[in-house]
Amino acid sequence: MIRHVVAHHTKYTGVAVIALLLGLMMGMEACKKNETQAPVITGFRSLNRSHQDSSLTVLKPGQLVVIQGHNLETVEQISFDGVPASFNINFTTNENIIVTVPDIIFDSVAQQDMNQVRVVTNHGVASYTIPIVPPPPVITAVSNEFPQPGDTITLTGSYLYTVQEVDFPGGKKVTSGFTGPQDGSWLQVVVPGTLSKTDTSATDSIAVVTLGGVGKYAFYNTTGMIANFEYGDPHFGWQWWGGIISNDAAAFPGNWGNYIEVKPSNPIPAGDGSWWTDNRAVMIAASNWTNVNIGDPPANYALKFQVFVKNPWSNGSIHIVINGNFGYWATWAPWQQTSSKTFQTSGWITVSIPLSNIKDGNGNSPATVSGLTGGNPGATVQLMLYNDSSTPLSGFDAAFDNVRIVKIK
Repeated sequence: MIRHVVAHHTKYTGVAVIALLLGLMMGMEACKKNETQAPVITGFRSLNRSHQDSSLTVLKPGQLVVIQGHNLETVEQISFDGVPASFNINFTTNENIIVTVPDIIFDSVAQQDMNQVRVVTNHGVASYTIPIVPPPPVITAVSNEFPQPGDTITLTGSYLYTVQEVDFPGGKKVTSGFTGPQDGSWLQVVVPGTLSKTDTSATDSIAVVTLGGVGKYAFYNTTGMIANFEYGDPHFGWQWWGGIISNDAAAFPGNWGNYIEVKPSNPIPAGDGSWWTDNRAVMIAASNWTNVNIGDPPANYALKFQVFVKNPWSNGSIHIVINGNFGYWATWAPWQQTSSKTFQTSGWITVSIPLSNIKDGNGNSPATVSGLTGGNPGATVQLMLYNDSSTPLSGFDAAFDNVRIVKIK
């Protein structure tokens, strides 16, 4: 009886083993077939599943996304608009790949690569078409914030490509004629000939419209104005000495009314700091600094002004002092940053100097704007020509206008 049971059990086990082996072989074949299947991309989603709808219909550089599909686990390459993307194999499964959309120079993308995402595995290539657009343009500076019609201005920043139009105050639009590099780091545009600074419909900013969105920057913006040198204007601001007040457009073309000219009549000896003599300063009267919280750090604000440097400038510097406190100062000597060690402008430009650049002899700036203004909601501003070099300074001739304190953070 025992033998019968054992024999019967042995016979049953053999059948089961054969069935099990067949099952395993079929399973292995199925796995093998699955592994050899070409990859498929079915869509994209945000990494943040908490979003009500995490699916994505548009991609942008720098965005962390999940590629969804099948047979993705053996991924070898990923590209967006033909640009390779780096990825971590540890964040890859058969159905999902986590990857960051790479930086893309959109103006250099080949036609066949536009809006294409490709995943290459060791068993094939998957392609998917989805709009890939740049981030909204970022404007960090405008070469001249108060230009005349017909002037060419340069906007500096990032993503300044795929430009559709540039919108100027007063509803004026420029839709062609832009110039700039493929990396979108700057953009040049001609100011519309019909533009007027005094246009009653004017806004206070310039806007660049691209495929990625809209970027804006202050333009003809008088917010924070402390001196425009216009007689009878609340922001006249001049202390009536230090430089030469003029509105001679022949001397400094492109001006908007009065300006202060710094033009010493004699060469300045080496090491001469007599800024109060011979037309060597722009003296701004004390006034309330609108839209400035004196409890904020100085880095939140900047001193801006228009300047036209007529003659080549290669030594000396403009010293900047607030509230008559010579314990804190900044210097502006742009010739030091040029390869030729000479600075000259072909017209008016905008200069921006963060208030945090105004420091004491140890290189420290005060903790708050109040430390610069003596606790007052505003103060005097002095821009003074020093010859702090070892050679004589001659031929300096520059005009200054539209001095203002503006919020930059």
